[in-house]
Amino acid sequence: MVESVSFDVWGTLLDLDKTLQEASRVIAEALGAPFETVYSRVLKAHEEARKVRRSSLIPGNETVKTGQAILAKHIGVDPSGVDSLIHKAFQEVDPHRIVYDDVVETVEDLYEEGLRLAVAGNVLFWPSSYTWRLLERLSLGKFLEARVFSDEVGFNKPDRGFFIALLEKLGVEPGSVVHVGDNVIEDVGGPMSMGMKAVLIRRDLKLTLSINLLGLAVVSSLRQLPSVIRLI
Repeated sequence: MVESVSFDVWGTLLDLDKTLQEASRVIAEALGAPFETVYSRVLKAHEEARKVRRSSLIPGNETVKTGQAILAKHIGVDPSGVDSLIHKAFQEVDPHRIVYDDVVETVEDLYEEGLRLAVAGNVLFWPSSYTWRLLERLSLGKFLEARVFSDEVGFNKPDRGFFIALLEKLGVEPGSVVHVGDNVIEDVGGPMSMGMKAVLIRRDLKLTLSINLLGLAVVSSLRQLPSVIRLI
């Protein structure tokens, strides 16, 4: 029986691309450079940083430092100045513009059903504290019993250490937790290797699929979660 649901953040609750656009706008203004040029470089930096995070043995609490160094290289600034630019972007961004329209209602519904909720996310260009502030500004923090971020626990998804930390925070057995996310490797492979259930969110696909035997489902909207959770 499912007792808890954990959510990835970027690409699941919050729109990463819109956030990177906001960061690119702030960087472009600071550098006096064209937005499109900066945005293209930010995307390339993000892709490189993600590959480094997944392929190397960088501990979770070193990921932001590494990610910001890669971003600095791509946009041509000193690494020491990157965080202030990112911080400015997070101060200026409207969280209601980057939250997906199926998030708040679904989180509230699951909470009212008595499920214990958590967020479980990786970091890359900014610390998890910036992400958490956005969730609090959306009034989502009050529904979340636990928060597990890679820079706090020292492991990046899909590392088993990350999900062990999540289970310890919730104090539950793996089979009673459903993890929801948009990345097959990090949000499906990782939790399922621990015996957890998993739901892959793909808003670009208009389908719902559940494989009860595996404890796995694919949805196109978080609004499908309450019914899908009962099936897996």
